[in-house]
Amino acid sequence: MSTAVKPAFQARFLAPRYWLVWLGVGLLRALVMLPHGLQLRLGASLGRALRRVGKSRVRIARRNLEICFPDWSRNKVERVLDDSFAALGQMVFEIGFAWWGSPRRHRPLYRIDGLEKLESAQAQGQGVILLFCHFTPLELAGRLLAYHVPIAALYREHGSDLLEFIVRRQRLAYGDELFNRDQLRGMVRYLRKGGTLWYAPDQDYERGERRFVPFFGVQAATITSAIDLARMGNAKLMATKVVRDEKAYRITILDSLEGIPSENTDNDLTRINALVEDLIRDNPTQYFWVHRRFKNRPPGEDSLY
Repeated sequence: MSTAVKPAFQARFLAPRYWLVWLGVGLLRALVMLPHGLQLRLGASLGRALRRVGKSRVRIARRNLEICFPDWSRNKVERVLDDSFAALGQMVFEIGFAWWGSPRRHRPLYRIDGLEKLESAQAQGQGVILLFCHFTPLELAGRLLAYHVPIAALYREHGSDLLEFIVRRQRLAYGDELFNRDQLRGMVRYLRKGGTLWYAPDQDYERGERRFVPFFGVQAATITSAIDLARMGNAKLMATKVVRDEKAYRITILDSLEGIPSENTDNDLTRINALVEDLIRDNPTQYFWVHRRFKNRPPGEDSLY
C-alpha cells in the first residue's frame, strides 16, 4: 500500500473540455469487467486497427526492427510488426486491468520466479533499482509485483493535467512511491532507506546526461540515470523479465548486475544495453517498437528515420 499522498480530485476536472477523457477512462474501466481472455482478444483487434491508421508510428516501428534485426526478411519484419501492434492494443486493456482489476482476478494469471532475490535484498535494507524494459505488459507487471514487495516507480509526467491526476492516483493505489525525473533527491533518499525503485532505461530521452554506446550494434544515446542513482543511492541493479503467454504472465527477477556502477560508465551502459538486447530477442513481439530509440545521433551522423 502506498505511503505517498494521493492527488486530490479538483472540481475543474468536471469541465466539458475533460469529458472526452472521462468517457475513454469510463469505457476502459467498464471493459475491465469482461473476462481477461476476451479483453486480450479485443485488445489485439484494437492494436491491428491502430496499425492501419497510425502510419507514422508504423514507419518508426518498422524502421526500428530493420535497424535491430538487419538479417530478418521483409516478411518476418511485417509479421513481428503486426504482432507488436496487437500487443500494443492489449497493453491498453492491461493498463485498465492493472488499475481496476481485483486481486482475486489477478492471482490466477501470473507467476514470479526469483522473487527471493529481491526479498533478500530488501530484508537486508539494501536499496534496489529494478530494471524493467518497455514491454507492453509493463503496467500490469508492476501491479502484480507490488502484491509481494513494496516498490516505487519513476515516471514521465503527462501533458494533460487530468491524465496526470488519474495515472498518479491509480498507480499510488498499489505503488510505494512515485517519482518524476526532477525528484532526484527523493529517489536517492528512498534507495538509501532500502527502497526498491522500478526503472526502465531503454528509451532515448531528451533530458538527462546520455552517452552513445552500442545497442544492437548501433550507437544509441543511452541515459546514465540508472548508473547515477545506483552510485548515489548505494543501490544494487537487478533486471526483470516480463512475458505474456497465452494463459499467464511470467515475471522473472534476474541476478543482480554485479560490478555496476564501476569507474567506466560507458562499459556499465553497454552491459545494460546488452541485457536489454537479450530480453528483446527473447520476446520481440511484445516490445514497444513505436518509440524512436535511435532519435539522437552522434555528431555528424544523419538521422536513421
